Amino acid sequence: MEAFHAAVRRRADGIELDVQLSSDNKLVVIHDHQLDRTTTGSGLVRSHTLQELRQYRADKDSHSRFSKARIPTLREVFQAFSETPLRIIIELKNFLVSQPHLEDLVIEQIRRFQLTERTIISSFNFDSLLRIKELDPLQTTGLLYVGPLANPWEVASRYRADQLHVPHDQLTASVIKQSHQHGLTVLGWNLNSSRELQGALKLGVDGAITNYPGRAKKILRSLNRFE
Repeated sequence: MEAFHAAVRRRADGIELDVQLSSDNKLVVIHDHQLDRTTTGSGLVRSHTLQELRQYRADKDSHSRFSKARIPTLREVFQAFSETPLRIIIELKNFLVSQPHLEDLVIEQIRRFQLTERTIISSFNFDSLLRIKELDPLQTTGLLYVGPLANPWEVASRYRADQLHVPHDQLTASVIKQSHQHGLTVLGWNLNSSRELQGALKLGVDGAITNYPGRAKKILRSLNRFE
C-alpha cells in the first residue's frame, strides 16, 4: 500500500498491482508467487490463509522492527483509492500457479466498487482474458507478454483484448502502428530508465508502466505529451 500512496504523491495517472489467491480464496495483492523475496514469510502465497499472510511484514528489507507494512487485499486497495481519479491495472497472477475462479472474484470486487471504467485487467494467461470478457464484455483487458511474440496485435484481437502491454525491449514503431490499426491501445511495461521512457514515448506509445512515475512525468512534460 505504501508504494501506491507514493505513486499518488508523485502524481501518477494510475497504479499497477498483482492479485492472487490465498489458500482460503481471498484476493491478496502481492507480486511474487513465493513470499520469500519481499516478505518475512516463506513458501507459496497460495499455501497460506489470509490470516497467516497478515502475520508477515511486506517490506522484508526494512530495518524497522515496527513496520506496519502488510500484504493488502484487493478490497483494501479499492477502499483506499476508489474515490481518487487513479486508473488501476490489475494483473492476474494465474499463469504459473493455478488460481481457480480468480477472474470471477476480481470482477465481483470491481463491480462492488463500481470501478469497471477505471480498471484494466491484464494477464500472461491469455485464456483468462477471454474469461474476463465472458463475465463482463465492458471490462477493459490488456494482453501482457514477455519476449518476442509474432504479430501480437493479432493475438490480442483473438483473445478479445483491448490493449497490448508490450515489454520495453519489444516496443517498436511497427508494433505500435500495427496495434493502433487494429484498434488497440499500447502500453509499454518495465519502462524505468530515462532512455527507455523517452524512446517509447517518441515511438508513440499510449502509456508507460514504470517504477518511477516522477521521472516519467518529467519526461512527458519535456516532450509536451499527455498534458
